Parts: sequence; structure tokens; C-alpha cells
Amino acid sequence: MSRRDAEGGSTQMELRQARGNTWYLADWQLIPLYRVGEHQCILLDTGLLGQREGLEAALLAAGLTPIGIFGSHAHTDHSPNHRYFQEKYHIPVVLPLGEAGLCANRLSLKAYFFMLSPQQAATEQDVAQMELIADQTVGPEETEVTFCGVTFGVVHTPGHSPDHISIRTPDDVLYLGDALLTGTELETAKLPYFFSHQDAIASMERLRNERAALYLAAHRGVYTEIGGLIDENIAVIQDRARQILALIDRPLTMGEIEARTCRHFHLLSENVSRAALYERNVRIYVEYLRDTNQVTVTARQGIVYYGPGNPA
Repeated sequence: MSRRDAEGGSTQMELRQARGNTWYLADWQLIPLYRVGEHQCILLDTGLLGQREGLEAALLAAGLTPIGIFGSHAHTDHSPNHRYFQEKYHIPVVLPLGEAGLCANRLSLKAYFFMLSPQQAATEQDVAQMELIADQTVGPEETEVTFCGVTFGVVHTPGHSPDHISIRTPDDVLYLGDALLTGTELETAKLPYFFSHQDAIASMERLRNERAALYLAAHRGVYTEIGGLIDENIAVIQDRARQILALIDRPLTMGEIEARTCRHFHLLSENVSRAALYERNVRIYVEYLRDTNQVTVTARQGIVYYGPGNPA
């Protein structure tokens, strides 16, 4: 199921066992959970806004009541249902400290989704529903967190979002969230998204040394080994960066680079919100090229230009 299909509502989610008490609900993406006793569970993320009804129905069908939410990161396909479950079931939410700050109010969400206006951040449902106050946070130095009586391991994997974490359950299942993209997110995405490509690559390299009995990636990936997947992710980032660099044959403004990139990758949507996402994604690739010294940066009459060549 595509993300756009999921926005219109969820199909029936299938509950599958990963290992021990670690299970996941299989839909267009995977929503892991850790069972606490026979009838309770801790959710690891809560999916897309359009998955809310299906998620709740699947838990009911399995005889499970959520007692807490452990979030890997704040994104519209992972966290807009947190506050709903927090308020309805009176359960705590734990988030990485940086992600909790981003979700604290509408202006911090606007700072995160920088291509949106403050009014858009407050009214676009999938973004607005992300606003909440976390009951517990994961600090930058913490590698273990006890939550709802269960101790989880934490691997700090920033890059896809500013303070993204991967979560290790007591069954030695490492939930990767979006630290690694898989399936269609990797194979067909024209401009795969990471908030910082450099930090994402560093986190991917860190994951090479994180051994686990099983790895779960949010976008439908269950693995016993992830070295090859790491290589694929890094290769895709570098390939898209090279293609964008090739379009910069003279000093260009960011807007000019965005226009060339959208034409090159056939990203020709007339939808304003989708076009804003393209604008964001292109900018992040240009930032990566700048920070890796692959473009020159100059200013003329108050306008910044990005040109070909290494500034050194």
C-alpha cells in the first residue's frame, strides 16, 4: 500500500511475531510493539494519521491494550497518533529529547517543517496532530531506558530526523525506525529524504557495529543482517547528490537548482504541499554538497549562489 493509499484509511493490519514478546503490525509500514503480559503492550511508534483506526482495531482484535508509546522519531508517518493514544488511554509517551522539543508546540513544529508557514503547521492535520508534551525523554547519553517497567536499549541514530533513535527490545530485536530506508522507500523514491545526509550516513555506519538477533525497519523490512542494506542506503544518497551536482554547471540560486532538479527527476506536481516537500528535499541535498565541499558558495547583491567546483 502506498502512503497516499494509507492516508485514505488502513486495511486490516496483521499481527506477526518477530521474536519473543516483540511483535509488529504489518500494514503499508510496520508498527512494532512489545507485549507486557497477555493483554498489554508498549507501542514503538503509532503510524500515519490514516492508520489510527486500523491500529486501534488491530489491537482490539488481538485483545491488547496499549500502556505506553516509545517513539523513535517525530514524523508524519510515525507520530501524529501519539497524543490521541496518550489522551484516550491515559498512557505515557517517551521520545528522544530533541524530538520531544520539536513536538512541544506549533512553532517548534514549524521550525522543523521549515517549508511550512506557522498557520500551515497549526492546521495541516498530519503535522498539527504531532504536537504533544512527552511524559519522559531519552537524553543524548542514555543507552538504556526503563519505560513502563521494561528496559529498552537505545542506539542514537540522528540524520533522518534531528534526534532519531533506534530501539532494542529485551528480545534483542533492534527497531531501526527510519534510520535505514527499505523497499519502495529506497527503490523508487526519486529524492529519498533525510534531515541531514551526513549525519544519516554516520548513523548508518554506527549501525554496522550494532549486532542484533533481528532488525525491524519501519518501511516493511525484517532482517537478520543489515550490512548490504546500509551500503544501498549510502549509495542512493550519494547517487542523488551526484546527479544534482551535475545540474549545477554555473552559479545558481537555490530556486534555480530546485527548478532544474524537479525537471530532471520529473517532480512536476501542481500540489503546493507536495511541491514544498520537493523544495525541502532539494535544499537538503544542496546543503550536503556544501558541507562536503562539492560546491562553491558566493553571494552577490544579497543573493546566495551555489556553483560547481571545490572551494579548496
